Amino acid sequence: MSSAERTHTYAAVDLGSNSFHLLVARREHGELRTIDRIKEMVRLGGGLDPEGTLDPDVQERAFACLARFGQRLRDIPADNLRAVGTQTFRRMKNANAFLMVAETALGCSIDIIAGREEARLIYIGVTEGVSGHDSRRLVIDIGGGSTELIIGEGRNTLEMDSLQYGCVSLTRQFFGDGKITRKRWRKAVRSVMADMQELQLRYRQTGWDLAIGSSGTIKAVEDICRLQGWVEKDINIDALFFLRDKMLKFGTIDAVKLPGLSERRHPVLIGGLAMLIACFKALRLESLKVSPYALREGVLSDLLGRQENRDPREKTIAAFVARYSVDQDQVARVKHVALKVCDKIADGMFLRPIHRALLSWAADLHETGLCVSHSQYQEHSAYLVENSDMAGFSRQEQLFLAALVANHRRAIPKHYADKLPTRLIEPLRMTLFCLRFACVLCRTRDDSSIPSFKLSGTNNMITVDFAADWKEQHPLTMTDLQQESENLNAVGLLFRVIEPETD
Repeated sequence: MSSAERTHTYAAVDLGSNSFHLLVARREHGELRTIDRIKEMVRLGGGLDPEGTLDPDVQERAFACLARFGQRLRDIPADNLRAVGTQTFRRMKNANAFLMVAETALGCSIDIIAGREEARLIYIGVTEGVSGHDSRRLVIDIGGGSTELIIGEGRNTLEMDSLQYGCVSLTRQFFGDGKITRKRWRKAVRSVMADMQELQLRYRQTGWDLAIGSSGTIKAVEDICRLQGWVEKDINIDALFFLRDKMLKFGTIDAVKLPGLSERRHPVLIGGLAMLIACFKALRLESLKVSPYALREGVLSDLLGRQENRDPREKTIAAFVARYSVDQDQVARVKHVALKVCDKIADGMFLRPIHRALLSWAADLHETGLCVSHSQYQEHSAYLVENSDMAGFSRQEQLFLAALVANHRRAIPKHYADKLPTRLIEPLRMTLFCLRFACVLCRTRDDSSIPSFKLSGTNNMITVDFAADWKEQHPLTMTDLQQESENLNAVGLLFRVIEPETD
């Protein structure tokens, strides 16, 4: 691959609960053209027990698949790659330990995304293949461990929900021993419909012009119904009932034999079909078009948007700041100083552009907790950041931001980085210094009191110097900085303020 080809090649990896997908595309004339697709049925969700522990054999199968994907990704620039993990990763007990090996095998980081973020990306992916971008559409995506429902207009979402049922999880819960009975079928459908009670009225009231389904389950159902002669295209409720009755007659999953049903889809079709019929009933659907696009196309489109200054995270942060009435003058002060420090130490401390961006967003968010109380407001800020739906952010990014705002003042506890994967601990340590230092200098909330300074940092040593007259006129700030030297020792940083020379 030539240098020019590498620069214009992008890849998205969708690590679902049932299948792992790799999509490679090249940018030509402003558009992405698919040049390679790889799909492997790993069934990660099927190997997860109720406590969130992953079966060792399934784990090895996943690592082997990721190593194969990693070979295909090897020549693509790191900034042109994004891998996302969905429901099974969200439920995994020791996700960080799994990720250490998985990311090494794949050759890039893996972002665990929340259900609503998964829904947003699915909607973007499906929308890429829809003509007439202004129509209001409902999108249903049945994955292995969850089902995402979205209503949107153009590229804007109006409703988004993630249900904790998918083709793998429903099959395991209601047809785990392989037997298919009408009683079990009814329980499965009723369980899903009970879970949809809160949203079904809201979705019907919002309404849509077009209903679209994506994912392997829905594509498999359409193929089967078409080959049986029940539909020419799209899916309707009558065809689904025909398929249900046919599957009930088989009596067991092993006995099911249907034209268009692949061996890979065979073990989980019954759960996927129950999920689809429940959606049809709850939302009173008449028909469903089937899209070849899904999460991976959305990840790729979103990645390109971030490189072209259409980063959804910026919009999320702006909404957060407005919602909690953050003092934007103070944010500007803290951000200016924090980023200035980051730029001075970035090369010596191996900070990447994404770490700088996270530091900038943490400066925006560090005082959101003041809307709750001034007492321990940093903890309130962290709670809001960690537990809010933040469009565009991965789970690890939210935890990184929460750790920054939680520890931007006061003593730093030993467990400050416990929730983060190992690869983010060092960037957290250094960006935390940048934010804490900025907050100390901006404590008076007065532009005129912020000094110029000389700062240098390599390895674990950071030194800073101020003009002698400023030191003399700001004894409170100097005391705070001396205290910072002790606080930062807790995270292995040696911070020293150069003392004024004495005769």
